[in-house]
Amino acid sequence: MRRRGRRGNSSGSAFPLLVLLPLLFFWETTVKGADAGRLSTLDDTLAAVRDCMVRCPPPWPKAWQSEYLDTIRQAASRDPNVSQYARRLWIVRDGFGPYWELLRKDAERSLFMVYSAEIRWYIENLMATDLQDEEEHQTLRRQYEELADYAMESLLTQFSFLDPNMVRKAKADHLAECRRNIDAPLVPIYRARLSEAPMGQIKQRWHDLRYARVDLWRSLGGHEVTGAKAANKSHPDYLLTLRSLDQLRGQLWSLIPGPPDYYREAVSKEIAASKQRLGAMADARRREERLGVAVWQTEYLSFLLTSLLETAEISQNGAVK
Repeated sequence: MRRRGRRGNSSGSAFPLLVLLPLLFFWETTVKGADAGRLSTLDDTLAAVRDCMVRCPPPWPKAWQSEYLDTIRQAASRDPNVSQYARRLWIVRDGFGPYWELLRKDAERSLFMVYSAEIRWYIENLMATDLQDEEEHQTLRRQYEELADYAMESLLTQFSFLDPNMVRKAKADHLAECRRNIDAPLVPIYRARLSEAPMGQIKQRWHDLRYARVDLWRSLGGHEVTGAKAANKSHPDYLLTLRSLDQLRGQLWSLIPGPPDYYREAVSKEIAASKQRLGAMADARRREERLGVAVWQTEYLSFLLTSLLETAEISQNGAVK
């Protein structure tokens, strides 16, 4: 009995170690796996961004494309301990596609710097703000639908000759794009929480642009383009509605904080560079016009000299005879 008791005590002292060692191993594996999963999620996000750029490649050199991706990496990894980090990366991954499709790409370095500053701003804003819960998410979708319905009815009242089918088609396409952005709100306005007062302000500001929409209608050709000549997305009624809804969406930017200084600086440099490019083009056009006149004068003088020489030769040959 005494021997059996000693064996029992020996087994009892070893039992905690037999339980503790697997727990320690499981804890270490879990922690390392979580860190590896987080890194993998960031890498997956960058891979998805790279795929979007491959499908619709910008006219940028490889070095600029790498710089753009590095900007996204730095902005997304500034605070990896932020709450819901994986969800935020998911928004970058799924929200980049709609954003990239609408981005006007250009080979000018100054415009590239604006795009780099913009995506940095959007991602840093995403990492710093609270994410919406499902209820807020659905509320925002309903609010966008309410704004689109208001705009459609106002357009049909202002322009009674519009084709209602074209207007509804444009509204449906506008809302489909909005829903894609709301579901993965990379762009800050699609995370803005709208109360009753801002909704009223947006509608009023959009109403105040009604005269601008008359100019827009005229610029689209108005009644000169009939349904037989244009269908769906090239129809002036469709284009008027879609661009008017873009005006409505533009009012939402007033509801969020202004852009950071680095974005403002990039935009200022792009404006200065654009003015310089336009000035150079105007100078080149003036030089070309002056050159055209000079070429015309030279050709005219050559024609006169040739005519005089031929006349002199004819006269001389006649005299010899």
